[in-house]
Amino acid sequence: MSDPDADKLSRALKIRKKISQKRPDFVRQEANRFPRLGEKWRSCTGIRSKMRLKKKGRAAIVESGYRGPLLSRGLHPSGKREILVYNVESLDKIDSKTAVVRIASTVGKRKRLEIIEKSKTLGLTVVNIRPSEKALLEKPEAAPEAEEVKKEKEEKERGRGKEKEKEEHPAEPKVAEEEAAEKKEEEWSAEREERELEGSG
Repeated sequence: MSDPDADKLSRALKIRKKISQKRPDFVRQEANRFPRLGEKWRSCTGIRSKMRLKKKGRAAIVESGYRGPLLSRGLHPSGKREILVYNVESLDKIDSKTAVVRIASTVGKRKRLEIIEKSKTLGLTVVNIRPSEKALLEKPEAAPEAEEVKKEKEEKERGRGKEKEKEEHPAEPKVAEEEAAEKKEEEWSAEREERELEGSG
């Protein structure tokens, strides 16, 4: 594309932006009275319709005068054509100088990542990259390292927790257990002596 053509296109894009800012919201006739009509546009056809007759104070109707310049019509704000992509193979046919890529909504997560990676190698710009996909593409190898660090931290925290429990609730010494066993043996021996004395008497 030569310089004069590029200047024309940039000018057309600026004009399109101004027109779109001034363009009114085309509301269906009596949509304010009947919410069931919704926001979709339908042209008014009544023979006495004041909106169709463009009476003062009525809502604007769709007309060709609200359109943007022909040169910039249907283009991305960058001035390139948007091409809808469904698979990786179709990227080879796209020219990075004149077009940008838009991934179709029906494409899954795995295939989306493949398309984005391939478009990077070919120098193509993808218009609808999601924030989660950006994070995955920026740090693909850092994720497992982060998981390992998390695991190490969790193990350290568990070890500290166990140490604290031991300090708060120390185990009873074996001496106490031995003393309790000796007391039980003494009680049993005393009971036996009493029984023997009763039997001899």
